Amino acid sequence: MEHKNKQFKNKTELAKKLGIKSRKTLYERAKKNNVDLDKLEFDEEELSYLSGKSRRPIETHGEQSKEHKETIDKHKEQSRYTKETQEIAELKAQLAGKDELIEELRKDKADLSKKLDENQQSLKSLLTQQQLLTLHNSVTEEQGEAVDGDLEETEQPTQEQEQTDKPKKHWWNIFS
Repeated sequence: MEHKNKQFKNKTELAKKLGIKSRKTLYERAKKNNVDLDKLEFDEEELSYLSGKSRRPIETHGEQSKEHKETIDKHKEQSRYTKETQEIAELKAQLAGKDELIEELRKDKADLSKKLDENQQSLKSLLTQQQLLTLHNSVTEEQGEAVDGDLEETEQPTQEQEQTDKPKKHWWNIFS
């Protein structure tokens, strides 16, 4: 017995041709008889099953079930592949965002390091200026004391003056 296939544009056209008013009924009959509705091309036997006039015999049910199971497995595999692809894309996007953040942090670190170096140079400069000023003040005070000592040779330095002069002389000796 030769089966002639009929092609349909969509499932709605198929349902109308079979006199099925409910989409649910169409899907239930297709499921019970293991008919793949997505192919949209059916032979007379499949149309008979979908119309409800007959049911698929049990002995061939296994063969169709195997094909149906393979189709379902393919759909599941494709779905899993699509989901994994989406997850990979999301992870790549997150990774790219984190790479950008790391780069920003590296730039901030470099800027802070540069500012720290500049501040250390400024501090060294200020310390040098302070030392020179202290040295200058010490020299000026010693020169002033020497002039005062020449004018007042009769005066003996007090014990307090000697104590204040010693650190100044000691400070001076460090730099000479």
